Amino acid sequence: MKKDHYAEDVRLWKRLLDDDREALSELFQKYYRPLLNYGLKLIPREELVKDSIQELFYSIWEQRSNLSDIEYVRSYLYISLRRTIYRQNEIKQKRNKREQSYSEESFRHVVNKEDLMMMEEFEREQKQELKRALETLNQREKETIFLKFYSGLSNAEIAEVMEVNRQSVYNYVHRAIQALKKFLNV
Repeated sequence: MKKDHYAEDVRLWKRLLDDDREALSELFQKYYRPLLNYGLKLIPREELVKDSIQELFYSIWEQRSNLSDIEYVRSYLYISLRRTIYRQNEIKQKRNKREQSYSEESFRHVVNKEDLMMMEEFEREQKQELKRALETLNQREKETIFLKFYSGLSNAEIAEVMEVNRQSVYNYVHRAIQALKKFLNV
């Protein structure tokens, strides 16, 4: 993106902070399609992504008095959308989980309680081992692993979100995977 695009985004952002709805509308129109494409890469559910984009811009407008000037509006929007999508997805998953709990009740009666406890303990141990392994990574490696494997972003997208070059992304991923393999004895 050229410098004049950055400057235009900053001007729009400042106008938005000064209660200019037209600036919000211009930012929305400018970034709707790129945000939609990005969101669909994170979670390929169009309605959830569209709702999240709406929620993001609604939130920005509602919180504008608490927001400050920013240098990289596009990055701010991408990062905020990612958070909004995951928050919305978590709400939906909790709802689905509650709905599934009724069907799972019948399964729990079939499975021996001792077997169920053993399965849960094994799962808990695996999660804790992975968590300990992830804690050995530095912050950039953790973020890269999250974006790549949990969010499904390409290396080019990760480079843009993290504001680094692609080679740095390759290096972070490689070092993180090597460290995880070593820690987990894989």
